Amino acid sequence: MALLARPEGLSPEQMDELDSVFKAPGLVATLISVFCAFGGWALLLPVVPLAVIDAGGSDSLAGLSTGLFMVATVITQAFTPALLRRVGHMPVMAGASLLLGVPAAIYALDMSPAVVLGVAIIRGIGFGAVTVAEAALIAELVPPRLVGRSSGVFGATVGVTQLIAFPLGMWLYSQLGGQVFVLALFYSVVGALAAIGLPVLRRYADHEADSESLDYTPPEPRAATWKLATVPGLCIAVAAGGFAAFSTFMAPAVGEIDASAAATVAGMTLAVMGGMQIITRLGAGWWADRVGEPGHLMVTGLVLSLMGLLVAGFAIAWQLTGWQILAAALGSAALFGAGFGIAQTEALLMMFHRLPREKSAQASALWNMTFDSGTGLGATLLGVVAGALAYQGAFFVAGGIVVVGILVAILDRVVGRHRVTDHGNVRERLRRVVRRSVS
Repeated sequence: MALLARPEGLSPEQMDELDSVFKAPGLVATLISVFCAFGGWALLLPVVPLAVIDAGGSDSLAGLSTGLFMVATVITQAFTPALLRRVGHMPVMAGASLLLGVPAAIYALDMSPAVVLGVAIIRGIGFGAVTVAEAALIAELVPPRLVGRSSGVFGATVGVTQLIAFPLGMWLYSQLGGQVFVLALFYSVVGALAAIGLPVLRRYADHEADSESLDYTPPEPRAATWKLATVPGLCIAVAAGGFAAFSTFMAPAVGEIDASAAATVAGMTLAVMGGMQIITRLGAGWWADRVGEPGHLMVTGLVLSLMGLLVAGFAIAWQLTGWQILAAALGSAALFGAGFGIAQTEALLMMFHRLPREKSAQASALWNMTFDSGTGLGATLLGVVAGALAYQGAFFVAGGIVVVGILVAILDRVVGRHRVTDHGNVRERLRRVVRRSVS
């Protein structure tokens, strides 16, 4: 079986000759693993809380299961880069895929509180590890000039599998009950098998090997990681908070205005948002490769996200009904989805661009952690706002938070144009020589 054969990783010279991301050894296997991991997650995300309640569990238990899953995910993401350095991508991705899906089959047999929470933690560990490993590997399989396209393909794969798995999970649960958990197990096994097809990556050890050479140039000192990652991390976090507003409050907000349209709006809004993300994640990745540097579209992405949040907030505040609320909901979802897709790809590429290539796993971890933290904290904060200021207030506050991200992104672009690099900057060295001679 060709999928089980591990191809040899490319040398830097061979990698430079690639003219398409799909010619990179292991990329297809990685995308299959991505499809299965995010598909298995999306399949059960709306199902598990509903299954808990149907089994006699409380609303708080249903919410706690999702909360513990996300906590375990974020904590695991922090430790995954070190694990990748120690054992490599293939064992981490294969093992994490199994942790994400195999324990879910227990839900078909037992939904007691201890089992629900224990399985949620185990699955969260698997999801945290596999998300970091996959996003990092996407950047390591291709040369830097194609990282934008590969990240765009990665984002599109995530979007497609979520479009399929979200409605599929709910439909299967309504028709077959616990059999949906068996499908999640199947997803995880296929993802683990795909991981076996990953290439054996060649590590970047040239600096260590050639450090005694007369031609050796020591690597330039870099700023602290937190300084490099703060801006893209903040941008994706504020956008993820806006996503929490849509995914959490759009359906109940419409339900209060027009109960007959609530179910339709809930499903179509997520579908439109997901479809727009697929398109713009691909486009943003392609554009970053074309201009040679990520970040040019970040402000555009955040502005589109802001427009989507404002349209949704005003539609709810004005109590639109019938086709008007449907059009406003779908229009706002399209705007936000387009902007959110751009922001996701730009933030990930900015982290890959600013951190050394050998820290791609750390860049992936930071992106995933800020994304998930922004979603979780956003849902919590906006829930309080919705209780105090109604649902439209949640969308307006989310928009205000995005404005902060826009200002930070603009400032980052302005500072970036005038930022002086001390190392390897001949002009700055000459200026210092002149200043010293004058003094």
